[in-house]
Amino acid sequence: MKGEFNENIKEFETLLQKMASEIASGTIYEKLPPQELLNKTEEYITRLNNLTEKNEELMLILKPEKAQTIKAMCKRLKQTLANFKEILLQNTADPLANSRLAFEQLRRALTDGSDLLFLMREIRDNPSPLIDAILNFKKASEAKAQVVSIQAKEDLEPLLKYVLSRIDNFRAVLIDLEKKVGEMKQIMRELQEESLKILSSKKPAKTDNTEDKTERKQLSLSNFNQTNQKEREQNVNG
Repeated sequence: MKGEFNENIKEFETLLQKMASEIASGTIYEKLPPQELLNKTEEYITRLNNLTEKNEELMLILKPEKAQTIKAMCKRLKQTLANFKEILLQNTADPLANSRLAFEQLRRALTDGSDLLFLMREIRDNPSPLIDAILNFKKASEAKAQVVSIQAKEDLEPLLKYVLSRIDNFRAVLIDLEKKVGEMKQIMRELQEESLKILSSKKPAKTDNTEDKTERKQLSLSNFNQTNQKEREQNVNG
């Protein structure tokens, strides 16, 4: 898998360099008729699109925690390549205007491709530790199976030690991952508890405030009734 990914990266980079070189030299330019521009670039576009799809799958395996970024960048490049081809295939009264629009998409594809190439290299050089451990263990297991039938028992000792060491590394990665998951769960529990405390502390305050307002209203009404009663008594006496 790593070997295939590395070869794909090299081919992807070579295609981008060839396209950039032909644009710089004037072999590909915006004033070409649409069909001619398509003929000169179609092989590049098709191969870039295929490599993007293949590398997307490999990157998602090697670095699943970057899935959102990987999918977004691959989708953007494939959409730009599709736009380029679609514009050139449109029927129009001004073909050269289509060529200019398509050429802008081609330039954008070079920029998007360069960004994706950077991401590919990053994932190749720094795959997910867990996935890397699994792939190395698989490689060691396959090497062991191939060697057992042709080597003497004493010759297998270094290989077996290597396999065992990789198992220990794999176990350590799993323990560390479980620890981090446990820490995140604890943080979530604490946040939930704090949120519930805040909500529960606000409710009584709101009730008390309502009760105070009700009590004040009742007192005011009582005072008002008493005042009116006194005035009526004074009027009667008068």
